[in-house]
Amino acid sequence: MTIFPYKRVKVTEGLYIRQSKHFYYTDFGVRDGGNGQYGGRRYVNAGVPGTGYIERESESHSYHEFVRKQLAKQKPKYWRLLLDLEPSYAKEIERARVALAMAEDPLKRRILDCYVNALGVGRTEERLERVVRGIKDKIGHKSNKFLVSVMSHYKSKISQLGHDMRSVELDVKDLCTPEQYEKYCAMVECFTKVAGCRRVWHLNEATREKYVQVYFDMGIFDFIRCDHFIPILRDSRGVHYYLLPTHMIVARSTVDFDLVPLKDLTIVCQELAIEETVEVISSRLGDAASMIRIPEYDLTWYFNHVRPIMHFVGAYDELRESL
Repeated sequence: MTIFPYKRVKVTEGLYIRQSKHFYYTDFGVRDGGNGQYGGRRYVNAGVPGTGYIERESESHSYHEFVRKQLAKQKPKYWRLLLDLEPSYAKEIERARVALAMAEDPLKRRILDCYVNALGVGRTEERLERVVRGIKDKIGHKSNKFLVSVMSHYKSKISQLGHDMRSVELDVKDLCTPEQYEKYCAMVECFTKVAGCRRVWHLNEATREKYVQVYFDMGIFDFIRCDHFIPILRDSRGVHYYLLPTHMIVARSTVDFDLVPLKDLTIVCQELAIEETVEVISSRLGDAASMIRIPEYDLTWYFNHVRPIMHFVGAYDELRESL
């Protein structure tokens, strides 16, 4: 249990700072120059290092509320620090190592091995970020060349760690052929239009409402590197589905996930007739126009658009045929 939110740390000869013990949220290891089209958008951490999504432009008030709730969790709160509820590199490294020791699937072992290495680099970077923050607080509004030079030294270390991180992350390009990667990029482009649909509902028979609004996004899982980020499909049970060039990750957590080959995974789309929407689907889905099903996992989503859904499934089928 952490009692004091700060600790006194020596950063150079004769210089001590107050370093915060709160987790420092950054997009380190998440994006660089290759993610230009998402450069100005916020990265939303999902509560564990190396996993999250990029906030997309949307007119949906419910989506903005969804993002705000997750961002609110990132604000430093003493009670979360006291109860050890903040993200922790140390805890995640331990969990990932246990999962790696138990993993049998070669690709899962590869993902977890890269994740453990990336967490090691990320832990050092996060500590240095808190040092830089402490130096900035010591500088305040005054001009102090010595403190600025010390801060520049630590920022240089962080920059070097960025190169180290890229060398240990798993790149999706290494999972497929150039032809498959090209088809994957085409599918990702189509998926961004699907994610941009104003409303997406997941059919969940276990809930009272049955049709639960969910959100699709582009993001990252376990520090897996991708120039365009990874498509994320969410269901209302808390499971996330990440589409890679050759597999779909069915993630219950960052270390508890399954890998399903795309060649064994069918995605079916269907346009809904007006009568079907009114008579079969609840009144909440009055503007539902199409649906996607993944029979192997008994997953069904409804959308208020048709064309983006058809284009996405067509691009997915082209990728699947190339595997």
